[in-house]
Amino acid sequence: MTGTMHVADHQGDTTHTWDTTDPATVREIEELFREAQATGRLVYRQTGDGRGEQVRLASWNPEEDTELFVAPRLAGG
Repeated sequence: MTGTMHVADHQGDTTHTWDTTDPATVREIEELFREAQATGRLVYRQTGDGRGEQVRLASWNPEEDTELFVAPRLAGG
C-alpha cells in the first residue's frame, strides 16, 4: 500500500509518498514528520468521518494513517 503526505509551505503543496512495506521510504516520511514537528508545523490525518485529527510521530502508524497533511501553525492558533 502507498501512503501520501501533503506538505503545505511557501512553495505550495508538495506531495511525498511512501510504500508501507518499504522501511526506507517509511524512514524518509518519519524524518519529514520530525522536521515538521520541530518547526512547529501540525500534522493531521483524515478520520473516517472526513474530519482532521492531529497526529504525532509517537502515535503514527504508517500502515493505517496513509493520508497525512502538514500545515503551518497560524498565529493565535
